Amino acid sequence: MFLLDNSEYGFYIRNLHYGASMAAKRKEIEREQRRRLLLEAAERIFGRKPFDVATMQDVASEAQIGMQGLYEHFASKDDLYAQVVVTRVENLRHRVEAVLKVEKDPIEALRALARVYMEVFENSPMFLPVFLMEKARFDWEMESRLGAKVRSIYREERSRVARILRKIQAQGRLGPLPVEYMTQHCMDTIHAALWYRHRCKPTEEIETCVNRAFQVLFSGLSAAP
Repeated sequence: MFLLDNSEYGFYIRNLHYGASMAAKRKEIEREQRRRLLLEAAERIFGRKPFDVATMQDVASEAQIGMQGLYEHFASKDDLYAQVVVTRVENLRHRVEAVLKVEKDPIEALRALARVYMEVFENSPMFLPVFLMEKARFDWEMESRLGAKVRSIYREERSRVARILRKIQAQGRLGPLPVEYMTQHCMDTIHAALWYRHRCKPTEEIETCVNRAFQVLFSGLSAAP
């Protein structure tokens, strides 16, 4: 019978533990990669079809995965839809927060925010219709299948824009309009710029799109005198 001395046995056990740990880590990484691919597939489906029309089978086919594999990650279509929106909206919030962490002139801060929106939706164009539909539901306080978390993020972003506009107004660079009105107008202008770029000018430079939005926002649609 082959016996290990204490030092060899300890080394053997450590290797077993290390191997098991690495295998578990690889499995977790692979699971997260599959989840990300499923979210991307679901994003494309929900971007093309209304929620009530889209099916889990559509998502499974788009992701080229079996239904069992899909349900291992998401309990239902509602769960999947919510996770798509939560993931993308949280990413948008984190990107905006990172850009605005450094103090900026308020107009430049607003431009930076708009630029982030353009960059995020350039990488996730199929999420744009979903984002805008959920934003409309939030604006009109309509019922949504999303939880409080996503609505709180929409609320934070609206408050962020309002704070920036108040600073611009305090500098005398905006008229004495209600902040609520200016906030809605500003966000709608950014959303219009997103829509135009993705529907009409998908190859347009982001900065060109931002410049057009800010020309409309601060100078209106009238021709220059």
